[in-house]
Amino acid sequence: MVSYLVVFIVIVLIMLREKQVRPARLWVIPVLLIGVMFSTISSIKLTPLSMMMYISCLIVGLGIGVWKGKLEKIRMNHTRGAVTTKSSIAGIILFFGILLVRILVGHWSREHAWISLTNALMFIPLGSICSRRYIIYLRYKQLMGE
Repeated sequence: MVSYLVVFIVIVLIMLREKQVRPARLWVIPVLLIGVMFSTISSIKLTPLSMMMYISCLIVGLGIGVWKGKLEKIRMNHTRGAVTTKSSIAGIILFFGILLVRILVGHWSREHAWISLTNALMFIPLGSICSRRYIIYLRYKQLMGE
């Protein structure tokens, strides 16, 4: 439990730090997550119900990502000549809420029926990260005048 707390504190500190937006690197984490998700669901028998859960969680994640992307503080740092981004407190709380739900369902998922739900819940962060990064990219282009 202490290790989870330490990891959460480190994540919060990283999320509250102002970071430079590098458009060429925005796609790296989403591609890695997509690879992990496909390797996870490829080893499980897909049913129509599980596919519906995956798609619905992905849609929820995309919506959350748009919301988080609009909460991001993105500004032009004129001294460095770079666009920087910083997560908002609401975005961090939302991130930890989703993570807590995922941990709780994973803890209760000792039965096979819950395994599909825990896998589906992984599509929420995937959709969230993809759409949040897309919103950041759009706002980056707007600030750069492209």
